[in-house]
Amino acid sequence: MSEPKIDIMIPTLNEADHIGECVRNALKLGPVYVLDSFSKDGTQQIARDAGATVIEHEFVNYSAQKNWGIANLPFEGDWIFILDADERLTPSLVKEVRERLARPDAANGYFVNRVLLFMGREIRHGGLYPSWNLRLFRRGKAMYEDRSVHEHMVCEDPVDYLKREMLHIRRETLSQFIDKHVRYADMESNEWVKLKLGVSNVAKPKALFRNILGVRQWLRREIWPRMPVRPLWRFMHMFVLRLGFLDGRPGWHMARLMMSYEYMISLLYRDKLVRATQADYSTDVFHERRNHYPWRAQQPPAKPDQSPDSNAVNTQG
Repeated sequence: MSEPKIDIMIPTLNEADHIGECVRNALKLGPVYVLDSFSKDGTQQIARDAGATVIEHEFVNYSAQKNWGIANLPFEGDWIFILDADERLTPSLVKEVRERLARPDAANGYFVNRVLLFMGREIRHGGLYPSWNLRLFRRGKAMYEDRSVHEHMVCEDPVDYLKREMLHIRRETLSQFIDKHVRYADMESNEWVKLKLGVSNVAKPKALFRNILGVRQWLRREIWPRMPVRPLWRFMHMFVLRLGFLDGRPGWHMARLMMSYEYMISLLYRDKLVRATQADYSTDVFHERRNHYPWRAQQPPAKPDQSPDSNAVNTQG
């Protein structure tokens, strides 16, 4: 069997605490390309010193950034593995990947399962495990759906599932964790507004997952945003129904944090929906802009005897 050629892409933004170890770990599978969003903490040089090729590109949203990398990075192999800076490949997963890709009946894409390490413990309950993500695919056979956050890969059939796991290591401080999820909530609420106003272009769940996973994704995207008291349901689902209590104190804290995250999404969604309705925004307002909050209500036109406010924000430009 011929040795498969696999390139690894790692998208980054201010990942100095993770990127060195991540690159060294990923090099066990193949050449590493770091797609950086102009980090300010030295991520780029740490990645280069660890052995990666670093290319910088301005961040718009997660799916656009990754799709740009898939289309433009100087990959040389037939396969691409996408890895986050806080994820690690296990030796058993590296071995399985090489064996599966060397077979003549190899699929076009492979789902990889992740196990979360939080507060020093593996989280295997609460609905966070298994966590299937299509991360390994043939070049030219897959792209990400048009979604700003929590995006999924759309891959040509056939696809398959790997047995071995990779690790998802949460090492950030609690304040960093909260900051990240505030950003995620902001972007997720954008997607909910798009869905509400009928301007969403995300892929259909059946194009992302097969069998029960497709049903779960449909429920998450079509039914869940319409559910009342979502934060409470999120906690009950994670900690009680999905046995998160079996993960001990880390499971308790994770369920509470995700309940707060759900509340942030709901609050931002309501705020943006009201502002969008009142201001009669056009659909292009939903194009995310870096370091810009686009949901400000339009200032009403000045009366004939008034001069416009020179500090007014033009939301239609």
